[in-house]
This record gives sequence, C-alpha cells and structure tokens, in this order.
Amino acid sequence: MKPIQILLALIVAVTAIVGVNALYTIDEREQVMVVAFGKVLRTESEPGLHVKVPFLQQIAVFDKRILVTDAQPEEMQTQDKKRLVMDSFTRWRIKDVKKLYESLRTVEAARDRLATIVNSNLRRVIARYDLQTILSGDRSEIFADVLDGVRKNAADLGLEVVDVRIKRADLPIENSQGVFKRMRAEREKEAKDARAKGEEESQKIRANAERERTILLAEAKRDAQKLRGEGDAVSIKITAEAFSQDPDFFNLTRSLDAYKNSLVGEDTLMVLDPEVDFLKVFEGKKN
Repeated sequence: MKPIQILLALIVAVTAIVGVNALYTIDEREQVMVVAFGKVLRTESEPGLHVKVPFLQQIAVFDKRILVTDAQPEEMQTQDKKRLVMDSFTRWRIKDVKKLYESLRTVEAARDRLATIVNSNLRRVIARYDLQTILSGDRSEIFADVLDGVRKNAADLGLEVVDVRIKRADLPIENSQGVFKRMRAEREKEAKDARAKGEEESQKIRANAERERTILLAEAKRDAQKLRGEGDAVSIKITAEAFSQDPDFFNLTRSLDAYKNSLVGEDTLMVLDPEVDFLKVFEGKKN
C-alpha cells in the first residue's frame, strides 16, 4: 500500500472517531446534559441529532418521564404513641437536570435521597395524628401535608414530586398478634354467649313442649275415660233393656258363654255337683 493511501486511511479513521465522539442523539423520552471538566455547560431536551466537542465534552442522559420510587416499609409512631408500619411510593420527575447533577450526580442517588425525604416527612406528619384518624377512610389531609413537605424539599434537588401515596399502614407484627388474640377472645366470648342463649331458649322450648305434651295426654285420657264411661253406660242400658224383655233368654245366653269360657280344649274335664246353679240350665227350669 502506498504512503498516500495509508495517510488517507488514517485521516478517514480519525475523522470517523472524531465524528462518533462529536455527534449524539436525544430520544424524545430523554434529556441530555453536556459536561466538560465536571462543569455543566448546557442542557438539551430537543429530540434529534446534536453536536459536542469531541473528547473534551461528555454527555449525561436523564429520563424525562415520570419515575416511581417504592420506599421500604418503615415503623413510625403516632400522636397517641401507637406504632405503625408505613409502606409508601412516590411518583416524580426530573425538572432541573443541572441542579440534580450538581447536588446528587446520578438518578440512583436521587432515588435514595427522595426516599429519605419522604420518610422524614411521613414521620413528621404521622406524629401529629392519632391511630384512629390515620386508619380512617379519609386521609386526604395527611397525604396533602406529606406531599407539600416532600415537594418543598425535593425542589432544591431539581426534582418535581407528582404524588406520594401510602400502599398500606399496618400494626407491627407483635401488635398485630395481640390484636388478633384480643379479637379471637372477643369472638369466642360472643360465641359462648350465643351458645348460652341458645341453650336457654332450647330449655324453654323443651319445657313448653313437655308441658303441652303432659296437658295433651291428660286431656286425651280424660276424654277417653269419659267416652269409655259413656260407652259403658250405653252398654249397660242396652243390656238392661234386653234383659227386661226376655230374662230367661238372657240367663241362657249368659250360661252358654260361661260354659264356653270354662270348657276350653278337647281334654277338659269338669266334675260338679248336679245341684249347683251352674248346671241348672240343662234341667229346663229357671235358676
């Protein structure tokens, strides 16, 4: 290869390297800060191709979108000295890249600092309210107070806080166990009371049923005896009327029934004096 060709190749290579280091693109979701020797020269957020001094200037890319920071659950104390475990998240964006870079340098550092700010303001605000207020349905005043404090502190870092929300607010585990035990004891007491009332009602129902049964049986026996007595009276009346119409026939019938009941079976043997009244029916004369 000729020297001139080598020189041209070197010039092309150097130009390519310089071009690569001099040009950069900005995505519509990003914003870029141009830095030289640790000093911020300018910030740019217009999408497209941009130029910088190669090798001397560097770029730092930051996201323009809303970011979410999920803080670790922290234990806090309320106004009435109750402990709560608060779990929060924060929605925020980078508003001033230069201020962020000068104060924190990186987005990760900004996340850590923002989590500390949110935690500090949460502790400050939670300490002003009692447990019942915090756990009630309307917590808008608490959130507004926290958000206002976080926004003021974050603005000095070039951050714009969109929202701070509480994902959950729970009692510590040991407190929760105590609450659960107390709730279980209360439910067991209610169950015992319900069982006792049920047993009492059961005894009343059984007693009433037994009393009604006794009354019904007594009335049934009374009615049965009454009917039996009326039937016996009618039977005696009919028998008496029949006897009065033909006493001889009645005596004969009664004697035959007596013979029938006495002489049961084929091998029955009865020895009687002929003069007894029991055999007079066979003599053909009245008793």
